[in-house]
Amino acid sequence: MTIVRPGAGPQLTALGSTYTTKADGSTTGGAYWLVEEEFWAETTPLHSHTAAEESFYVLSGRAAMWLEGEETEAVPGTFLLVPRGRPHALRRLGDEPVRMLTLVSPAGMERFFRAVVEQGEDGLLADPERLTALAESYGTRILGDHPGP
Repeated sequence: MTIVRPGAGPQLTALGSTYTTKADGSTTGGAYWLVEEEFWAETTPLHSHTAAEESFYVLSGRAAMWLEGEETEAVPGTFLLVPRGRPHALRRLGDEPVRMLTLVSPAGMERFFRAVVEQGEDGLLADPERLTALAESYGTRILGDHPGP
């Protein structure tokens, strides 16, 4: 059994979010990565995950999820499931960060965010081709800027 107390768990900040890990591939046998995410950036780029589903349960704040040409507002209590391979992007609505439980299955995406921190986020953002190649090596395709307003 694993018990992670409120506010506890390994934490990392990368690409517009702070992630507090509640369970990762090492504790779930590779089944999933579960984090409490604080999304404070304005948007994410349009991207897809080649081998993982990603889901979000909004705890506080408001966000808009762009998926399949449509943007859906997500308020506290909203659950969003993004099937693998589907292009999607997130946009924060309002001034406060969006707190979410984010589940990625199977696990592995956590290694990408660790690599961003280890390689230096500022340098990667200054070299979009390098960031895109790094993301691709961990199963995420960056497809362009956020497509919405």
